[in-house]
Amino acid sequence: MKKLALLLFALALTLPLRAQTPAPSPADVTDDTTPQNTSMTGVPYHLRMPQPLDHKPVATPPPPEIGEPVEHFFQSLKTGDYAGAYETFLSGTRLGAQKEKMSYQISKTEEAFGLYGKLNDDEVYDNYPIGKNIIVMTYLTRQENQPLRWRFIYYRADKTWMLINIGFDDPLLDLVY
Repeated sequence: MKKLALLLFALALTLPLRAQTPAPSPADVTDDTTPQNTSMTGVPYHLRMPQPLDHKPVATPPPPEIGEPVEHFFQSLKTGDYAGAYETFLSGTRLGAQKEKMSYQISKTEEAFGLYGKLNDDEVYDNYPIGKNIIVMTYLTRQENQPLRWRFIYYRADKTWMLINIGFDDPLLDLVY
């Protein structure tokens, strides 16, 4: 019986649970531009959006006060006015006040759209609460060459939802496995 338990334990150690890019060790991390600090998709590890292992996506629409501005944002991105889309969407948020970060996000969006093609449409991939005052939404946008995954995190300190984080990436293997 002990041998069987040891055999099963050894077998479990050899089977991968999920295809993942391993996290970098502290020795590998130098700065954002070094190959050691990026995944195979070229996205720096600290910018990758983690996907919970035990969460199954629920594609329910978000509340209108959140969903409508996100849809307007995507419609603005379709026109090619990336700076205008971000400035309008982030207006009045702490993210919008951080001009250097917003400029970086705009340039990364331009770069991604140049690589993957123009935005055709979008869909809610996942929408889940964390407690009563945080909502995490994941959208997929259909580009000409490959989809992109967008993550929006909203927080409600009182009665109003505030956007506290926005990001996008392209590691589709996270969604497949």
